[in-house]
Amino acid sequence: MKEEPQLKEWPTFTGEGEYDHMSSIKTIYMLKEDYAISDELITARLHSLFEKSSKIWYYGIRQTNGKNTWSWWKNKIINKWENDALRYKIENEFENFFFDSDKDKPLTWFLEKAERLNALYSEMSQKMLHMKILNK
Repeated sequence: MKEEPQLKEWPTFTGEGEYDHMSSIKTIYMLKEDYAISDELITARLHSLFEKSSKIWYYGIRQTNGKNTWSWWKNKIINKWENDALRYKIENEFENFFFDSDKDKPLTWFLEKAERLNALYSEMSQKMLHMKILNK
């Protein structure tokens, strides 16, 4: 087993970016897999990973519900920050953001589209995600 990653390698979460929650969750899953990290270690680190308004939210939920599994916390995070308004906004941005060869760099444009789709459809395969973007 590898030595656990230092705190600076863990993602922080503010709850203020469009995809902040999904990026943090994905990074935690990668760390869990790469370092064979237990749920207990992940949940023990949460107080250090939340920042700004998300930290206030975390303390309130933790005080009310006590210690829980990483899966439980992941669902709470998704339920809090992935709501219908955000989904509507992301879908609209995806549909209305077209590639402009005069101002967009192809890779940057593609990765922004992929990030939006990943936030909306986390279960979508990479192949389907790429096809959806390329058909745009």
